[in-house]
Amino acid sequence: MEKNTFLMINDMIYDLYSCTSLNEIKAKFLLRLKMVIPYSYASILLHETTEDPDTIRLTTPICIPESFTEAENEYMKVADEDHLLWLLHSREPRLVRESDLLEDQQRLNSPLYVHCYRKYNIFDSMQYASVYQQELLGILTLFRTEKDGTFTNEDMFYLQAIGMHLNAVLYQITHSQPQTNDLKQTLAYLKNTCHLTNRELQIAEQIYQYRNNDEIAQSLGIRENTLQKHLQNIFRKTNVTSRWELLRLRMQ
Repeated sequence: MEKNTFLMINDMIYDLYSCTSLNEIKAKFLLRLKMVIPYSYASILLHETTEDPDTIRLTTPICIPESFTEAENEYMKVADEDHLLWLLHSREPRLVRESDLLEDQQRLNSPLYVHCYRKYNIFDSMQYASVYQQELLGILTLFRTEKDGTFTNEDMFYLQAIGMHLNAVLYQITHSQPQTNDLKQTLAYLKNTCHLTNRELQIAEQIYQYRNNDEIAQSLGIRENTLQKHLQNIFRKTNVTSRWELLRLRMQ
């Protein structure tokens, strides 16, 4: 992974954990994802839980560009005809590339494609089933036109790596977990189980408030090198290697 790509992914994941609504997922995550994995269109369709666990009911399309919502609205009407959708219905996150599964002729002439996507010149797609704690949350799909070509193995690698973080954030948003109580529980866990000191807890709390190092150091009246030593201790005690891994602890 190139250094610039790694930095973009790291920043995007960090901002992803600050999202508290679907609109923020669209603005802070879906738009920026295009810089790492170029796409022509993108959508997230949420899964609506039903009494029948074998039923997939998709709703609430989040699309880029917004005009692509028309295509996904049409798709949701005929989603039962999409055989690929059933490949994604599992208790674990799953990623498929449509061009791996169907020949171009079959793909581009299917009734579903003609009805929903032909007018957008879609040529290939990657579909990621967002699953958390064995619960299907929704489907993230990236689309490319023929001009942009098919998705690569590298694209799939990036999306698989990013997806695990999307799962946790989507779960928190769709289940509306109270932020204040959740933070108190997390800090209690860090104190009692990971044995963070009071100063380390103060720093962890500010990380969960999405403050950067300069803001934390200024708030606590400490030097940057002192903050770095505290961060190293926090990461060691919690068995993580970065801020976004620490943020992910809050989702567990």
